[in-house]
Amino acid sequence: MEETGLVKRASGFHPWDAMSPMALSAILKRGPFRSSVETGCGGSTIVLSHASDRHTAFAIDGKDRTISELRKQSDLRTGKVTFVEGETKDTLPAYRFEGELDLVLLDGPHAYPLPQIEFAYLFPWIRLGGWLVVDDIQIPSVYEIFDFLRKEPPVVLEEVVVRTAFFRRTGAAEHSPDGWARQGINRHAVLRYSWRDRLRTLLGR
Repeated sequence: MEETGLVKRASGFHPWDAMSPMALSAILKRGPFRSSVETGCGGSTIVLSHASDRHTAFAIDGKDRTISELRKQSDLRTGKVTFVEGETKDTLPAYRFEGELDLVLLDGPHAYPLPQIEFAYLFPWIRLGGWLVVDDIQIPSVYEIFDFLRKEPPVVLEEVVVRTAFFRRTGAAEHSPDGWARQGINRHAVLRYSWRDRLRTLLGR
């Protein structure tokens, strides 16, 4: 694979809304992968078709005919890619993967709470040592996941490349219905709404 040329061509697929070439290169350097998944599709799909034995893209064709145009790209290794068409809020809950995932890229719809829904369904499938890649962290709804993950013990932030964050999974997530208090994001209550409770505790009431 001529990595530099591939990344340059892939990053030009969506010139109006593309992952940066540096972020695409950062994906490649973590490969090869046995199995990878992304929400959305674009230049990253081309790159992951080279880096992964089996890649699944949850996406819609949309007004730009993104899936249709991708299938015309000579750089896309079509035999390695499965497109699951439809809105991720509908397709992900019912989908069953064949095994653990080496890498998951969240780059689908950005309207809240769709990135959060994608995370909830995909994170449990990532193997220990695998990666969760979160693109477009400049968008507040996506940044919320980024901020949440930075405080969670099961993942480590390896790097941020332009606007793409790379997390490594190092442990199991807290999914117990009563486990909210053990999540990093919930270590401290919001003072504006909790000061009365703290005052009662201090006064022994």
